[in-house]
Amino acid sequence: MKKTVYTRSLILMFLFAMIIAPATVSAEEEFPVPLPAPTTQSATIQPLTGASLSADVLPASLTEELYTYLVDSFTVGLIDVDKYNQILNSGMISENAFFSNSVFVGDSITVGFKQYCEKHSDSIKTDTTYFLARVSCSATVAISENALTKHSNVMPLFNGKAEYVENAIAQMTDVNKVFICFGVNDLGITSPEKYVQNMQTLVSRILEKRPDVQIHIISIPCVMSDVSSSGLNNYNIQVANLLLQNVCQASGWGYVNLSEYLMGDDMGLRPEYTSDHYVHENSKAYEVWNKVLKSYAFAEITK
Repeated sequence: MKKTVYTRSLILMFLFAMIIAPATVSAEEEFPVPLPAPTTQSATIQPLTGASLSADVLPASLTEELYTYLVDSFTVGLIDVDKYNQILNSGMISENAFFSNSVFVGDSITVGFKQYCEKHSDSIKTDTTYFLARVSCSATVAISENALTKHSNVMPLFNGKAEYVENAIAQMTDVNKVFICFGVNDLGITSPEKYVQNMQTLVSRILEKRPDVQIHIISIPCVMSDVSSSGLNNYNIQVANLLLQNVCQASGWGYVNLSEYLMGDDMGLRPEYTSDHYVHENSKAYEVWNKVLKSYAFAEITK
């Protein structure tokens, strides 16, 4: 009952936000970026549930989960021998093989995940898992005309210098998956709707340079419940995540529902996951990232 009421409330909040949106918007805000055509192979959508979720229900081992899936599915006839052998011989039955040849794009929260991965041998990181993340970066900054001048101090570094995300990925010839987690810095300076438009623009630029990569969007992590700095608050985060989910569904991009595994019953970041009682996360939170991403990998491998 609680979950149903909250889901309805979230939908109503979103509709209300659309109704009261200022009428005096610029042409750029009034006409959103067109959605790209869906890719030939749509990625997994982990849908928002409208409630906090426990990471304890996620499997501890991706390898064991995949083996169990193979045996059980083959035994009851859900997959044939060809599908069984395809998965078995794909090289994906491990804790992190799915994340090889991938790049994670983001801000300081993603920087924190990079640091976590470098310290934990059971993380999703491989020798070909890269990070284009920097403190204070955002989708808004990443697509700005002065990104490499005025904002060079927050743009991701590639080969030792600030670089546009799409140009860096264009040079990463071994990368075939792109994971993007922006939003916390964006919502401090723009609306959820404009932030999502900026994300669409960023992805469009990446795909223009590298049409062969698959896009996976990670939901904006929630912040502490008492945070309300300009537009940065959990209400706007939830509205933006709902919009992101819909864009991913329409565009053939993957959507990783991370936020609901980090939030408590008050819809804010759980106190045990914060490093600064604000927006940043600690190792316990990044353990959740690790588990959620492995769960996402399972869905992608077995779809």
